[in-house]
Amino acid sequence: MIAYVGATCFGALVGWYVYYINRYRRSDVQLGDLTTVVGVIGGGVVTVLFKDPKLFGAYGLGLALGFFGYFLVLIALVRRSKNFDSDWFLDGRRTRPTEPIYIPGDAPPPASGFSIPTALPPGLPSATASALSVQAFQAVDANADRIIRACEDAWPTTKGDCSAFVRDVAADLGITLEGNADAIVDRIAGAGWQALADGRAAKVAADQGLFVVGGLKGSDQQEPSAHGHVVVVVAGPLARGLYPTAYWGRLGGVGERAKTVNWAWRAADRDRVVYAARPVP
Repeated sequence: MIAYVGATCFGALVGWYVYYINRYRRSDVQLGDLTTVVGVIGGGVVTVLFKDPKLFGAYGLGLALGFFGYFLVLIALVRRSKNFDSDWFLDGRRTRPTEPIYIPGDAPPPASGFSIPTALPPGLPSATASALSVQAFQAVDANADRIIRACEDAWPTTKGDCSAFVRDVAADLGITLEGNADAIVDRIAGAGWQALADGRAAKVAADQGLFVVGGLKGSDQQEPSAHGHVVVVVAGPLARGLYPTAYWGRLGGVGERAKTVNWAWRAADRDRVVYAARPVP
């Protein structure tokens, strides 16, 4: 009897850990990760310690109890929390905590809505709020809206091709971009474009009304591909303090409208994306 209880408890512990891996690991969870935990660490230990194959029944029961028990506990905690709702189970969205709440490891928000972590190209308004007049702010805000309208206009016809979508949006704004996604990534690394440090800088630039493109060449992906991918970053929320809002098409599929770029690339690639900005004519 003690052996069966022990196998059940051990299964519950492994099931709890499997849910933890599935929910909280930052990178893609592979099938091998879960089978290793369940089979080798879990079932393998059970058969070594307890020779009776029937113990797998108790182990499986414990595995289910641990996995779904973790899930039910999370449901109860989310239901009680003011900062979480059911969207958190879908993609991690939650209400951003306000001061004085602090989450260790989170990047602090920009000190000013106008600051940008990198230098701006010549001719752009200063990145400091004190240097911006009311008229300059209104012009920047109008350009941010103009970029979003251009994305909305282009998306229905080019949602199945990321490079065509970016080219059409750029053309609507009076900017010339040519070629496929890889060619566009090369172009935004050249003259007339300002490289941005990361997604946070891309969000700030888009909020200021700059035309911001994010991209990753196919050869730079974790699994190299003949096709790269590009997006147009727009003014909007920043997911997880890292990923700006964007529009994009998708070759052979359907892109997304006003969605954060962590949905545009695989988890292994989304932190490799390069961003660049230029003023709208």
